[in-house]
Amino acid sequence: MNIQRLKKGDFGYPIYERKVVIIRTAVYFLMSIAVFLLGYFSTGKKENLLTIVAVLGLLPSSKSLVAVIMYLKIPKFSEEIYQQISAKAGVVPVLYSMYLTSYKLNFPIDCFVIRGNHLIGYTTFQNCNISACEEHIKGLLNQNSIKNITVKIFSDQARFMDRLAQLQELEPGKKETEILTLLCDISL
Repeated sequence: MNIQRLKKGDFGYPIYERKVVIIRTAVYFLMSIAVFLLGYFSTGKKENLLTIVAVLGLLPSSKSLVAVIMYLKIPKFSEEIYQQISAKAGVVPVLYSMYLTSYKLNFPIDCFVIRGNHLIGYTTFQNCNISACEEHIKGLLNQNSIKNITVKIFSDQARFMDRLAQLQELEPGKKETEILTLLCDISL
């Protein structure tokens, strides 16, 4: 059986990671329950050392449950949009299915493209606050000493595709990989 592992920036990553996190969380909780039951059936009472181990085992289980809740909040990204963009992307670096988080808002972005000192994104989600997303990314770039990067998020696919075609004409920048890594770090 060939299981394909997806990484951040691949289309379908949030759905894949949601399944992984749900399975991991279930295993963590089952392990804690099994340890508790092992202690209970071996001693005949709840007050034993394995009960403490089981309760402490609930800490990583609960943390993993928070991740499950966050992944369940991520909306479904359109495969049709992915197909259209990937057909036109050419050689420019692209990240798909990104869900950026900040203290106040979350931003579902279908696609990010970087070329030179231009970072563009495209979102199909009406509830995505585009100006706040642009400011959030600019702030993070400044915090990481990445200067002179223009950030533009589009909600109009035709304008995004036009800008994507323009970016393909540009030379690669020195910090493209660093910026893509940063975007992956700040997204689920």
